[in-house]
Parts: sequence; structure tokens; C-alpha cells
Amino acid sequence: MTKDRQTTSLLALGAGLLAAALSGCSSIDDTADFAVNELLYADVEFVTKAPGDVEVFLAPAQDDRDLGALPQHAGSFPIRYGSDEFWERPVPAMLDDVLERELAHSQLFTQVVRLAAPQTVVIRPTVVAFHVGAQEGMAGAMSFAEVALRIEVLGPATADGERPLWHDQTYANGQRTEHSVNPISPYRLIGRALRLAVTDALSGLDGSNVARSDVPVASPTGGAAEASATRR
Repeated sequence: MTKDRQTTSLLALGAGLLAAALSGCSSIDDTADFAVNELLYADVEFVTKAPGDVEVFLAPAQDDRDLGALPQHAGSFPIRYGSDEFWERPVPAMLDDVLERELAHSQLFTQVVRLAAPQTVVIRPTVVAFHVGAQEGMAGAMSFAEVALRIEVLGPATADGERPLWHDQTYANGQRTEHSVNPISPYRLIGRALRLAVTDALSGLDGSNVARSDVPVASPTGGAAEASATRR
């Protein structure tokens, strides 16, 4: 099977998933947009037990995926990947909406602002991985989905305008099925992978103390980061 036909096959699986799942669900948005379609992504609704006291600016997500570096075979068996053509909007744009909504609900920060003032904390997300696919095998095919989000947090600007890096962590999750003659669509898996990655990211931000001005910033490996000295 050629690469174009493999991609078309996965897109058809995704379209079939939406058609089947949305039948009889007129109250749910039926677009292939995980930011608005609850069947593709359900909010985690994470809420911190210790609300923060600083505001945050969410920078537009950057796309750093290297799809050309993905493996094309597992041993002698081919791996075929889905295409972004399935989605109604670019993946980073949909992720922006999800993260803004999740951050606002989490109470980690006082508010998510549209413009960053000098005292505002800045979150800079990057899409490292976001893909679906199917791997052929002796007993059929295995569907899979992988997500990796790099979350950088920059503290308030210093007198010279520089922002210290307080947090830099990649949160990832992968989902896969057993090999089957009729595997489920991998687009059923990507929402769960994203949901778990976002949960870990929110938990990581919570534990890092980047949203609390009265405690030291915790480094990803534990302890206090040097950047805590710049807190007001």
C-alpha cells in the first residue's frame, strides 16, 4: 500500500469514528476539532488545592514536530501515520484553546491574560509530538497515538527586561491497542493521550510553585530553583 493510500485509509477511519460517535448526539459539536468536540477531548477539570496569586500569559503554542523522523517500520512490518488533514484547524491552535480553558479552570493563576505585563508569568507551550497511526503485525494491526508537550514557564521581567526560566518540562503520553484484524481508529486514542499529558502538565505546574509568589520555585528535579530569588 502506498503512503497516500495509507494516509487516506487512516483519515477514513477518523471520519468513520466521528460519524458513528455523533449519530444521535445533536447537542455535541460535530467538527474534527478536539478543542470543541467533547467526543475527541474531554476537559480534565483539574483544580489546585492551593490557588496561586499571580496572573499568567499563555503564549501561542509552537509546533516542533519532526514527522520525518518517525519510524516507518517495526522490524519487517510497516507503520502508517494519520495526517493533520483530519483536523479542522492546526493542532497548535486547538491546543491553545484547550490550555487556556484548562489553566483558567485550574485556579493555578489568578487569571489568564491576553497581554503580558512585566510582572506577568509567561507559559510557552511547544508541541513536540502529536500523531496517530497503525502498526502492522502478524495478528493484524495495532492502533496508537502519541502526545508530547513541552511547557516552559518564564518568570516576571527583571530590571533589564529579561525573564528567568522557571520551569522547562516535557509531558508525554502514548496510547496503543492490541493487534487486531479490525483495530479501532487511532483518533479514538489521541484525545485520551492529550488528556493525560495535560493532566500531568497541570500537576507539574502546581508542584513547581510558579504561580505562588510567597514560596520558592521548585525545579523539575526537586529543590528550589535559582530563579526563585527574582520573586517580588
